[in-house]
Amino acid sequence: MSRLSLEPGRWYAAELIGEEFEEAIRSYSPIRVDQVVPKGSRQFTLAFFHANYPEGVQNKEYNLQTIERNRRFILARSTDHTPPRFLLIYPLTAEWLAEKFGIRIGADEDPQAWCISRR
Repeated sequence: MSRLSLEPGRWYAAELIGEEFEEAIRSYSPIRVDQVVPKGSRQFTLAFFHANYPEGVQNKEYNLQTIERNRRFILARSTDHTPPRFLLIYPLTAEWLAEKFGIRIGADEDPQAWCISRR
């Protein structure tokens, strides 16, 4: 069984979880991975485009420590944020875009292609 790997240039579904998101506890966003730099000891730096942030502050870089990584998702804790912020990253699907953002794409349209065309 292979584990999920983040590939530069690909879009993923992401949930940012932390108390700074008030009652909702989490924020959702498609993210485009720009760079992944392994640092050892389950730590890595992730540079990404955060599509659900305002223009001008969408390019992010987080230092992360992996909590769980399996074939379906990566759960990591940011070592940059206080209070703690967690990222849950998994493959982007048309169903996720519809559920979280009300975006309906065609049954024959790839969510990756849709994100690229909107960028």
